[in-house]
Amino acid sequence: GRRKANRYFVLYYIETDLRYSRIGMSVSRKLGGAVKRNRVKRLIREIVRVDDYSCLKEMSLDMVVVARQEMVGINFREAQEAFTKLIRSVQS
Repeated sequence: GRRKANRYFVLYYIETDLRYSRIGMSVSRKLGGAVKRNRVKRLIREIVRVDDYSCLKEMSLDMVVVARQEMVGINFREAQEAFTKLIRSVQS
């Protein structure tokens, strides 16, 4: 697969033969306790749910999002912008 990264996320992706994209996430225990890790996971899920990444539906990718330490304490808007930029970089 391939890898793209920014300050908040690392995105691993690979093209598949499916007609849709799938996304998974990994949040390490290094980020903190269960409360912090669950907040980061909820944040990532909400970003994916709210935005309509129609380009990904057509691309048929398997992706894994890995949260970096800087994700702890970030607000939704900032995380959303960083994730959107990362996804757009995969398109090109």
